[in-house]
Amino acid sequence: MDKNKISNIFNFTAKPIGEWLLKKRFRQNSYYYKKVKNNNIKKNTFLFESYHAVNLTGNVYAIFNQLADNYSDGIYYWAVKDLEDPMISFIKEKHEHVKFIKYESKKYYTILATAEYLVNDTSFMPYFIKKDGQKYINTWHGTPLKTLGLDIKNSRINLHKNIQRNLLQSDILLMPNHFTAEKLLTSHGLNGIYKGKVYITGNARVDNIFKDPIEIKKKYDLPRDKKIVLYAPTWKKSISQTTEQDILALLDEVNGIQDSLSEDYKVLLKAHYFIYDKFTEMGFEDRVVPNWVDTNELLASVDRLITDYSSIFFDFLPLQKPIYFYIPDKISYEKLRGFYLNIDSLPGYVSNNLNDIKEILLMEENKYIAEYSSQIEHYLKEFCANDLGNSSENAMNIILGNESNITPVSFDSQKEVIVMYGGGFYNNGITNSLISLSKNLNYNKYELIVLESDRMNASKEANLRKLDPRAKVMFRFSYTVRTLTSTYNQNLYYHSGYNFKYLSKKSLKNDVEWEFKRLFGNLKPKFGIDFGGYNKVYNLFIALSPFEKKTVFLHNTMLEEYNKMNGNKYKHRWNLKVIFSAYNLFDKIVSVSESANEQNQIDLKPFGVDSSKMEFVNNTINGEEILAKTDEYKKINNGNLIVSSVDGKKRLGYEETINIFDVQKISAIIPPDPEKIKFINVARLSPEKNHFTLIDAFEKVYQLNENARLYIVGDGPIAGSLINYVQEKNLENQITFYGFLDNPIPLIDMCDCFVFPSNYEGQGLALIEAMILKKPVIGTRVPGITSVLKNYPNSLVENNADEIASAMLKYIDGKITSNDFDFVKYNEEAVEQFYRIIC
Repeated sequence: MDKNKISNIFNFTAKPIGEWLLKKRFRQNSYYYKKVKNNNIKKNTFLFESYHAVNLTGNVYAIFNQLADNYSDGIYYWAVKDLEDPMISFIKEKHEHVKFIKYESKKYYTILATAEYLVNDTSFMPYFIKKDGQKYINTWHGTPLKTLGLDIKNSRINLHKNIQRNLLQSDILLMPNHFTAEKLLTSHGLNGIYKGKVYITGNARVDNIFKDPIEIKKKYDLPRDKKIVLYAPTWKKSISQTTEQDILALLDEVNGIQDSLSEDYKVLLKAHYFIYDKFTEMGFEDRVVPNWVDTNELLASVDRLITDYSSIFFDFLPLQKPIYFYIPDKISYEKLRGFYLNIDSLPGYVSNNLNDIKEILLMEENKYIAEYSSQIEHYLKEFCANDLGNSSENAMNIILGNESNITPVSFDSQKEVIVMYGGGFYNNGITNSLISLSKNLNYNKYELIVLESDRMNASKEANLRKLDPRAKVMFRFSYTVRTLTSTYNQNLYYHSGYNFKYLSKKSLKNDVEWEFKRLFGNLKPKFGIDFGGYNKVYNLFIALSPFEKKTVFLHNTMLEEYNKMNGNKYKHRWNLKVIFSAYNLFDKIVSVSESANEQNQIDLKPFGVDSSKMEFVNNTINGEEILAKTDEYKKINNGNLIVSSVDGKKRLGYEETINIFDVQKISAIIPPDPEKIKFINVARLSPEKNHFTLIDAFEKVYQLNENARLYIVGDGPIAGSLINYVQEKNLENQITFYGFLDNPIPLIDMCDCFVFPSNYEGQGLALIEAMILKKPVIGTRVPGITSVLKNYPNSLVENNADEIASAMLKYIDGKITSNDFDFVKYNEEAVEQFYRIIC
């Protein structure tokens, strides 16, 4: 047995064990998944979790009290990080039968997997899967003044992923108002696909503000002879970013407010639960309201509230007592995050200066309320109409299925749902094709979900943002559903494919179906599409998930890809060997051109692929958008050249960005020489694109016509080798490399003839884009390109340097001219193919 084989066997055996031993999270997840798969649901059992088990407060606390007081059949569990939390003793005084369990203990995982009712105000962790028969109730935690999820300015596109996933799992959303429901679901990309029931009940926690203030002061040991002013600012830093100076500054603000008032007032500080421990570490726990205190119960005793963007003011508003808004960073916060509402119309005095707040605090309360009565009335009507003291009762009746006079609101479009894995959203033709398809889909009939890994970089995020805004993006993240045993089984598949004799197909399918449930919750998408076609993990996920119809796309002649080498290594063989073995699990195996499909049918037959499932669907295009892009560069400096202060060369402004600090960045290129004969190629700099042959062909052309120039747009693994090759031929002044350009269309339009010399193609979108621009084109007679140019025989040439050079010279002689490509007709046919074959 050779050393490589011994090494592979050792790694196969040892890596899962190492993961098990070294990664606590993997062991925890594995334990939870065993409970999910093997344990039955316990009827009438409730699990309550508030703010990731940091405290026992808020909407969850209010609903718990209502249930515990009125539903004696319930078995109640609270998840909590700190089993010494003082609120536990208060709860046990009234409800001694309640059980408190350590967050993320084995008991917690068991109850999470088996409780019939799950009540949360934020989210469960990424490993959570709601089983059939469980009922997940999410209350959220307030009306948003600040933007959420995808609406947050300058936020990464994937930061909302676990909230999005949790909401899809939920059966019931209990919302304070329609505004919150709409913003929460829309900002998390769930409008149209949310399958749960949305009830506008008011905030259950607001019921607590109507409690007897004397009793609350007694409960929390507050001075009964003083009026209470609560200062509750939002905290914008993370725990690690928070310094001791930050804490001291907050305390200085509290002292300043206290000093501005008479002795009849006591000022309390309610800090964000993220930073409460910082106060404790510094010995200031007596200067801040403890985390365990229920803020809404505390509000019952409060006479005035000072806050900023916190949703606490919506909760306090029904008492119609004075609210003051101290917002020192309004301008920067608006720029960095954004607001849903006009800050200047808030129901109270707004200032960025604490001295102004201190001064307005001296105004008599009734006079203050009268001055802001119109704003208060508007906010009460718009956001607090259901906060009447009976929201907890309404919530209880809805949860238990009792009769309720509240009709659920639907955010389900009831359209057929397509889930499409995009292939990683690299800068390549697959990405461009999917972006185009997203803009051609009939959204009156379909909802589109693009599924991606949450691993992110700048180019991937930029490409995702090019999708049609009606498309939703979901992210697969965290550990997949697997135990140590199933890890070995999954690795058998990833190593040897679907037909390996020792593979447990039943176990593999079961794991994928649980993973499907983890990601999509109550959503039942009809169509699953592996649009990328090169990732064996996502290919398997689509193949074995419970979609009604499954499709895999082949964006190339796949045997050529199977045999493709970078240097002395096969690039795709290991993955494609496994992927080929799963092709027959799909209903349709779709190439992106007729000639590529014909070649794939021949090439894949030895791999046992069922040719009766093989079809072709041409890539869609957006011709009008392509034409509109030709003049985009003219938006920068009116299209005039910019003289560089570095090298004195004149360049054309091509791309412009402005960052969050208002710093403008202009990318500029040296434009093609209008006096020259300009050939252009746009493609990834990869072996199959055949750039070395193109350079050889151009050298022959240049030897006969020194007015010729070649412009190459793209980037890839052989970029350095190509540049060296050009330099060896002393053609660096005649051949220009531009690298990757986000929008190459203006550059194509500035050139005369598009040359596409690939060794093989699935289709060739860049070629079609050039044809839309009415450019003369030259392409090699290979699958993919043959389909595109079948009506233009003069443009098709044999794949060698002599023939390509001959065609380029024919263009110079006027024998290859612009085409009459009808992109409207082409696109209509491509869209029709997609619906007929895929859907």
